[in-house]
Amino acid sequence: MKRYLFLSDLHIGNGSAKDDFEHDEHFEKLMLDFSDFSNVDLFIVGDGFELVESSSKLDFDLLNYEESIQSVSSDIIEEIEVKHPKVFSSLRKFAKNGNRIFYIIGNHDYYIYKNKGLLEKLLEKIPNLTIKPYHYDETLKMLVIHGNQFDPVNKFAVDKATGKILPPLGEYIVRYMIKNFDEKVYGKVPSEILRDYDNVRPTLDLFDWFEIVSKKYDLGIDLLRFWMEEFLGMMKSLEAKKWMKTNYPFWSNFSKVFLNNFGGIKLGEIIVRVIMNLRKFKRTDYLIKKAKKVLKGQINYEKHFIGYDYRNDIEEVNGVIMGHIHKNTFNIFNVSNKPKYYINCGSWKPVVEKMHGKKFQRRSELFYALLTVNGDVEIVTSTVNVLKKREVIF
Repeated sequence: MKRYLFLSDLHIGNGSAKDDFEHDEHFEKLMLDFSDFSNVDLFIVGDGFELVESSSKLDFDLLNYEESIQSVSSDIIEEIEVKHPKVFSSLRKFAKNGNRIFYIIGNHDYYIYKNKGLLEKLLEKIPNLTIKPYHYDETLKMLVIHGNQFDPVNKFAVDKATGKILPPLGEYIVRYMIKNFDEKVYGKVPSEILRDYDNVRPTLDLFDWFEIVSKKYDLGIDLLRFWMEEFLGMMKSLEAKKWMKTNYPFWSNFSKVFLNNFGGIKLGEIIVRVIMNLRKFKRTDYLIKKAKKVLKGQINYEKHFIGYDYRNDIEEVNGVIMGHIHKNTFNIFNVSNKPKYYINCGSWKPVVEKMHGKKFQRRSELFYALLTVNGDVEIVTSTVNVLKKREVIF
């Protein structure tokens, strides 16, 4: 009997302000439960460790991204282990029984893939570990990939002038807003506001969320306006302009008119909504469409796998497993009279979602999928919902 265990988007950080992984005991228990079995392959389907939002990496020169990647010290792996020792010890116990661990690279941990020091440090810490840009199982016809490759704002591109990799706009948004929004309002607003705002899903609900928290806490500042001004300032930066010109040359020229003539919060909201809609952040899983194309054999992998060293080894796909969108799901599709499946492993990171009306709650869904092969293929999914009373927030 062969078992495959999948989970994604843990975003385990080094204790900085954006490190909100708080499920060390749940993770340890899951690993120990499966440590009793042999012949188990664990897949961490991208963004297992959080590097992009590490406070020590905010001053990177993203205009020279490939050079900046090499400047990341492997000390950050040590820092993450010090903050989350149970994660590392439980992974080591899991691997002791001969079980294998496959770490699939996402967009928040891309440095591990391209920085030899980081990669070797992680391999040193965790036995039986393989770090890969994606995984294709020829026997099961199964593709495991993070999914940011199909997200317009979080996929990599190539600078036509230099031939070098351009980072995703999503990474620059995160870094810019931490420096120019979080740090400027730090101490002026409750810490939970800075903790929660970038966990709001879908992102377009941020407009309602900022309005509600401003009233609830009587902040005395228009938080939405301030956030929007910083966001628009980000879109005027050299890094964002270069990204727009490379990826969307037509919209790059179009956006200049609006950004240079920003005239009020309503117009600003329209601009932000247009930009955010590039990600198609809706309440549904927008990766389903891409998964269906993968299952139908309609994907040009070389186009989507920029930066991930595609090896031209993906043939027919009967099952695809992703993460990235922080929304777990399990779907079965009929493709040419053959059942095929799509699993999204969601995230162990907290999600702030609108409930009824304009109320929000903060909760975590600790999801995993287990695929067992014993002649037939059996797929079981499980979710532990973690919701604390204090986290029904508004």
